[in-house]
Parts: sequence; C-alpha cells; structure tokens
Amino acid sequence: MKNKKFRYKNIFLYASLQFCGNIEEYFVNNTEKLVVFIVQPRIKNKDNLLRVYNKGTLVKEQNITLHENIFLNIFLWYTYHIKFLFTYFSRKDNVVVITSALPLLFGMTFQKLFMNVRYVFWTEYFPTINLTYRLFHKVKNFYHTNIDFGCYFGDEVNKLMNGKILDTKTKRTILWGVKPKLVKKRFPTGKMTMLFVGLIKESQGLELVFKYLKKHKNYDLNIIGVCDDKLYAKYKKIFVEYDIAEQVYFPNKFIFEDKLQEISKECFVGLAPYTTGKINGTYYIDPGKIKAYAEMGLPIIMSNTSAIAPYVKKFSCGEIIERNENDLDQAILKIIGNYKQYLEGLKKFNKYFYYEDYYAKKFDFLESPK
Repeated sequence: MKNKKFRYKNIFLYASLQFCGNIEEYFVNNTEKLVVFIVQPRIKNKDNLLRVYNKGTLVKEQNITLHENIFLNIFLWYTYHIKFLFTYFSRKDNVVVITSALPLLFGMTFQKLFMNVRYVFWTEYFPTINLTYRLFHKVKNFYHTNIDFGCYFGDEVNKLMNGKILDTKTKRTILWGVKPKLVKKRFPTGKMTMLFVGLIKESQGLELVFKYLKKHKNYDLNIIGVCDDKLYAKYKKIFVEYDIAEQVYFPNKFIFEDKLQEISKECFVGLAPYTTGKINGTYYIDPGKIKAYAEMGLPIIMSNTSAIAPYVKKFSCGEIIERNENDLDQAILKIIGNYKQYLEGLKKFNKYFYYEDYYAKKFDFLESPK
C-alpha cells in the first residue's frame, strides 16, 4: 500500500476483539498512521492490545494489562491513552481520536495545548436508573457540548443528545458497518443449532432460550461470549435443572473471526432476545451482534428493540419477536420454512451496510483536517 492515497492522515482508534463493525479494518485500509487500542471488558483485563499501523501495514503489536477494579481500570486506561497519544504522534500531526469511552475525554483542552488533537465521541446511551448514572450523564452532556465531533450509535441517541436528529459535519448517527462474506449456508437437517454471540448479561434474554430448549430437544445452542463467574454459575445450574446441558455449548470465552466463522456454519439462525423497553440501553443503539450474524449469513431473531430492528424488518432478513416462547417458536418455524428468502434479505442488508462504502460516506468529515 506504499503508493496508495489514503483518506485519513493520523487516527487513534479504540476498537474491540469482539465484533464491532469492521471499524479497525476500515481505518487500516484508509489511514496513513493508525494507532489502535483494543480494550476488552474488565473481566478480560489481560487481553488488551495495542496495534500500530503504517500505511496499512502492522508494525507493532503489544499486550496491555489493565485491572478488574473499575477505578484502577479507568486510571490505567487513561494513563496508557496519554502515553500512546504522545508516543506515536508528534506535535506536527493533526490527530483524530475516535472513542466511545467518556473518561478518555478528560483533559481534552489541556492536551490541545501540546498537540493538534481532535476527538470523535461515538456515543452510546445508558438509561438513568440511579445517582451514579445521573452524574455520568451530566458529565457526558458537558463533554458532548464541547466535543469536536459527536457521533451516535442510533438515531434515538442522536435525538436524546441534541433534542432532534442531526446529520451535519459535526453531529451525525453512524451505525456499524458490515463486511459480507461468502458463506454457503446449508438448509438445516437433523438437530439444528442456534447461535448467540457477544458479551453476556441477564438483559440479553438467554433464559428465554433455555426455557425453549427444555421443551424442544431437537435444537442446540452455541453461546460464544463471556460473562462474570456468578452469572456463568447460574446458567450452568439452569442447564442441569432443565436437562439441556447436552444441548448447549458455552465455553465462556471469546472466539474470534476464523473460528467463529467455522462455528457459524453449523448454525442456522442468530439470536438476540434482548429485554425491551427504554430502561435497557440496547433500545437506543445498534448492537454489534446483529451485524455479526448478518456477516455470517445467519437469519436474525431479535426482540423488538434497538436502532437496527427497523432495518431487519425493511430487508426481511430475520424476525422481530415478542419475548415469549411461542413467538420464538413461530419465528424459528418461519425461517426454516422460507430459508432462501431470508438469505436474500441478508444480501440486501449487507449491501446497504457494506462498511467501505458506508463509512466512507459517514466519516467524510475526517478527510480534511482543519
């Protein structure tokens, strides 16, 4: 890529080893100097990575250990953030930091005294349910007012932060992009396997699926993701009580890219039965797992929540359900009975969100730094 003309000059990007819209790959392909800090959930505090790219070539990769304690985690994270910012970029560089982590915005004005740095705050939303979250939102609103660029994981977040949905050079909604893969899906025969991918919390609705498996022994479930020890123990106990241990594969770890692709080939549908309503943050945003299922060629079954649900409906690439066993069963039967139709819907969905075209349009404000 030495002679390639790159869209962007200097980017400091926060990414994840979980599926997150091919954001790292996009900026690797389109940025001259790129620093990527991959920060895992706190329960995976030793698996963080620093990656440094020069004109699309990886020149350095380093493991970074943070901490499980939330306060020490934030302190170490911020310390590394400042260190990497001033180590890998010079005072002459026009640097853009892209992050959804609020603590990294602390001291922006001070940093700008020493470096030409601007911040893109790619904003999520967490409902205000206690004093801590209220304080969090007050701080977030302060920084959002003073941020260089505000981007949002859904129109609902955009509206909450601005009073209306904005689509300007400095404020706009950007959802996750998709990299379509040529996965030749086979119509399921024999025992059929469903897939769940992502960070696991009780709000993900897996207990609904466990109840369904208890009554439907011809289905299996692969759960690819991590949860804390307490929730893992709870789920293992449920497997025994429901007599579904042989139906569930749950290693409680992240499995990435190639291996996940192999696992997905054994599955016929991707599940996302989130709890619904405005008290769940997923209501407002675009969850990465839906795009992951689409990339893997899996029709989607999800509850009626999140910024991506209207697109699942629009392209007929899955079923939107109420959170009960009957709706789940009916969705599964519809997908099995019209499998090719849903695969065609996935092709249209993936074309619309193809990450190179989608991000090139959405991130055009980064192409000409001031």
